Amino acid sequence: MGDAGDHSGRRWSIVLAGGDGVRMQPVVTRWLGRTMPNHYCRYLGTRSLFQHTLDRMLCVTSPARSLVVVGRGHHEAWAQIGRRNPGMVLVQPRNAGTAAGVFLPLTYIRARDPKATVVMAPANQFVYPEDRLLGEILYAVRAVEKLPAKVVGLAARPDGPDSEYGWIKADRELIRLGLRSIRAVNTVLHRPDPQLARLAYASGALWQTGIMAAHVETWWNLGRSVLPDMMRLFERLGEAIDTPKEPQVLREIYERMPVRSLSRDLLAAVPGATAVMEMHGVWWSDWSHPERIMRTLIRLGRETASVMPHLRAAVAAVPSAQALDTVMAHRTMDDW
Repeated sequence: MGDAGDHSGRRWSIVLAGGDGVRMQPVVTRWLGRTMPNHYCRYLGTRSLFQHTLDRMLCVTSPARSLVVVGRGHHEAWAQIGRRNPGMVLVQPRNAGTAAGVFLPLTYIRARDPKATVVMAPANQFVYPEDRLLGEILYAVRAVEKLPAKVVGLAARPDGPDSEYGWIKADRELIRLGLRSIRAVNTVLHRPDPQLARLAYASGALWQTGIMAAHVETWWNLGRSVLPDMMRLFERLGEAIDTPKEPQVLREIYERMPVRSLSRDLLAAVPGATAVMEMHGVWWSDWSHPERIMRTLIRLGRETASVMPHLRAAVAAVPSAQALDTVMAHRTMDDW
């Protein structure tokens, strides 16, 4: 990992590409004639969602301090990484949920730089303009310097009561950086039912993007307090890193790894450990659902994109959560 181990407290980045894109697999298979996680698909232009994310994160940190997490069998990842040369590509022995997907790279970063500041981003998101997002990420990094015990997450202003998103109910302002307000978090909702999503929307809650910054030790302490069984496995891996036992230990801990969601099982359990900053001037969408991709392409004027017939068919086959009665979402709600 280059010279990263010779310095302490540097900025590191993680690209989270270990998911299998299950909800998009039927669309991808009909469109391309084969199955692959949708973040490796090129919906627009010449780069995939994964490549866009990796290129962004390589602007946040040096390549030597950039880690990529992929799934076992993600053969597309290697060709798409190409000459980008991140410091490490970690292959999960199996998909054990998003919590393990985050703490696996954190284990390697902690072994090399216990005082690191870490920025992470999921690989399945549409973002425009990309340079504006980079500026928002830098605000989050600055916020971590002022709030070292917090995980600082970026959030997006919702355009409807989508129950497939995670939601964040912000509380009082903690600090202000220029025009950006970094606020405490009152509640984290992981994919709430449609009625609760409508109430969250009406109350002014924000969409959770999964783009976060924090000190590696802050993450580690949260994991120990909320997911101790999982963390004991990763601490065993940390002790084996750079020893001959490392590959065997990695396999063994994943045989016992509990399946946990980072949002539902960790962040929602300790909302007070997090802070949130609403992004300004960034168009953001999580492309893990056919309807979201279709609506974005229509907004971009790309109705003739080759994937559109398959997206339309998938959306028509499943009633849209957005088609529910959203009048309720505009009622004034003091709490939820």
